[in-house]
Amino acid sequence: MGDAIFGQVDVSDEASVEHMVKATVDHYGTLDIAINNAAITPDDKPLTETDFEYWDKLMAVDLKGVALSLKYELRQFEKEGNVGSIVNTPSASEVRPQPANSAYVAAKYSVIGLTKNAAMDYLPKGIRINTVAPVAIDTPMLRGAIEQCGLEPDSYAKQLSMLGRFAQAEEVAQTYLWLASDGSSYVTGAVINVDGGYT
Repeated sequence: MGDAIFGQVDVSDEASVEHMVKATVDHYGTLDIAINNAAITPDDKPLTETDFEYWDKLMAVDLKGVALSLKYELRQFEKEGNVGSIVNTPSASEVRPQPANSAYVAAKYSVIGLTKNAAMDYLPKGIRINTVAPVAIDTPMLRGAIEQCGLEPDSYAKQLSMLGRFAQAEEVAQTYLWLASDGSSYVTGAVINVDGGYT
C-alpha cells in the first residue's frame, strides 16, 4: 500500500508551488516523478464576448500553474541529479477545440508548447517531460461545465467520444503511470491523446 499526503496548493502562486515541492521532498526525501494536472472550468463565450478577468484567472491556473510547477520540479531534479519524469496535462481540445472556449484552448495548446520546449532543454540531464491530453473525464468539473452550458450529458458524451461515453479517471491514470515509469524510457516531448477516438 502506498503512502500519500495532501496539501492545499494555489498553482497560480509561486510561493505556494515552491512550498508544495519542498513539502513533498521533506516527506519523501526525494522527487522522482511529477504530474501537473490543475485546471478550472473552461470559458463559455465567443472571443468577442470574452471576460478577460476570467481569461486571466484561467491562464494563471491552466498555463502559469504548469510553468511554475515545472520550474520548481526541475530545480529539485537538478539539485538531486535525478533522472526523473514529469507529465503535464493539456487537453485534446488543442486538436479539436470546442466552441466558445478561446481561453481554455489557448492555455491548453500553450501547455504543449511549454512541454516540448522543456523536454528539449532538460533531456540532456535525463529528465523526460510528456503530456497526457484527455478529452472528457467524468469529473465534478466536467459535470459542472455541462450544467453551466445547458447540455445533456449522455448526448454530449457521444459527441466527445467514439466510445459514446465519458472516460473514468482510472482509465486516464494508466497513461500517466506509464509515462511516469521506466516503461516509457524512450518517450519525451510526446502528446498522448486519451480521448476515446475524439481526435
